[in-house]
Amino acid sequence: MANATSHVQALKRLLPEPLGQQLESHARLVSLRANQIVIGHQDRTTDVFVVLEGNLRVELYSLNGREIILADLGPGELFGEFAALDELPRSASVTTTSKCVLANIPGEVFRQKALADPVTAEWLAKRLIGQIRLLTERIFELNALAVRNRLHCELLRLSLDAGVVENQALVSPAPTHADLANRIGSHREAVTRELQYLQKEGIVEQHGRQLGINDVKELAEIVRAAAGDVDLIQRAFGRAPE
Repeated sequence: MANATSHVQALKRLLPEPLGQQLESHARLVSLRANQIVIGHQDRTTDVFVVLEGNLRVELYSLNGREIILADLGPGELFGEFAALDELPRSASVTTTSKCVLANIPGEVFRQKALADPVTAEWLAKRLIGQIRLLTERIFELNALAVRNRLHCELLRLSLDAGVVENQALVSPAPTHADLANRIGSHREAVTRELQYLQKEGIVEQHGRQLGINDVKELAEIVRAAAGDVDLIQRAFGRAPE
C-alpha cells in the first residue's frame, strides 16, 4: 500500500484545481476492509469521500431484502456529495467490496470550497448532470425495454467503462450474474439465459470472473435497434456506435 504522502498527492491529482489543493489539509485517510459499510441509507452524515484504492458498491435494499445495485465505484471516484450539498439524509448505502483507502472530507468544507470557485462549481455541476442523465436512461430502460435488452445496455456500459480496443472489451472482474440482475431489475436465471445466447452468437465470452465482449459494434447495434435510434446511445454512453 502506498504511503500517506502518495495518497495525498493522489487526492490532489483526482480533483480539479484548485479544489484538490484546497482540500488536502482537510482530508483524513481511512483504510477499510471488504464488506464494511461506509455510508448507510438515510444516515444523517455529510462527509464526502474520494476513492484512492479499492472498490465499493452503491446500493439500496427493498423492505423484503431485495438488493438494487446503483453503481460500482473504483479509484478516482467521488461519493457522498449529495448530502454535503443539500444536508438531507443519505440517498443510498455504500459498502466496500475490497480493501479500500478513502480520503474523508468534511461535507461543509467540501461544499464551501467547491462552490466558492467558478471552475470547480462548473465541474461539480457537470458531474451531477452526468448522473442525472444516466439515471434518466436507466428509468427509460426499466420502463420501456425487455429484460434482455436492459442487459444489453448494461453490457455496453461495462464495455465502454472497461475500454474498447479494436472492437473488443474485457470486463475484469466481471459482475456475477446475480449482480447484473440486481442492476437491471431482473433475476439471475434471465441473465444467465441471455448471456448463454450471446456467447453462442459469439458476441460475448465468459471465463470465470472475466467477461469478454468480442463485438462491441454488434452489441451497440442491438441496443440501438431496441431503443429506436442512435441518439439514445449517444445520451446514455457518450458516443455513437462507429
